[in-house]
Amino acid sequence: MRANIHKPHWNRLHWPFITGLVVATAIGSAWATGWRVNMTPSEPMGIYRMMPLAADTLIRRGDLISFCPRVKLEPFMVHGSCPNGGAPFLKEVIGVPGDMVDVTAAGVTINGRMLPMSRPIAHPKDWPGLTLPVDFGETKLLPEQYWAYGSGLPKYSFDSRNWGVVGRADVLAVQRSSR
Repeated sequence: MRANIHKPHWNRLHWPFITGLVVATAIGSAWATGWRVNMTPSEPMGIYRMMPLAADTLIRRGDLISFCPRVKLEPFMVHGSCPNGGAPFLKEVIGVPGDMVDVTAAGVTINGRMLPMSRPIAHPKDWPGLTLPVDFGETKLLPEQYWAYGSGLPKYSFDSRNWGVVGRADVLAVQRSSR
């Protein structure tokens, strides 16, 4: 009696393979042309079109920037391509060169105007035992320095309140403000 041997049906993988290849190509193309998906509440969730930062690009108040912060990788940060091992952040530029920024326990002021819900977060409720750095004090933003702020839901944002200024050299891309 002959054993019933089942031969693999590799042809069944033909369409799933093609579909996967098309999806991967579409995602790669979207990423390469500047499209980003934001799933965090620090900026409104959605799809953003970021433009690479050119040498002559002026970064303005209200622009969104994608950048690599110079902080250690925190447990809530997504792993990615930044030098610290994390993924680039997406934040609003709220302070530009020449602005005076003051961080106190009560919140952040830019040129004397208090930002809404800007009290620094040193001990996030969702991460017991975690202590975040807080950059207290006054800072006058120098040329090529910016203050990044999670304006979508600032009371939960990890931003310049925690690590200080963002240097132009750390900015990867920008989306112009519609304001």
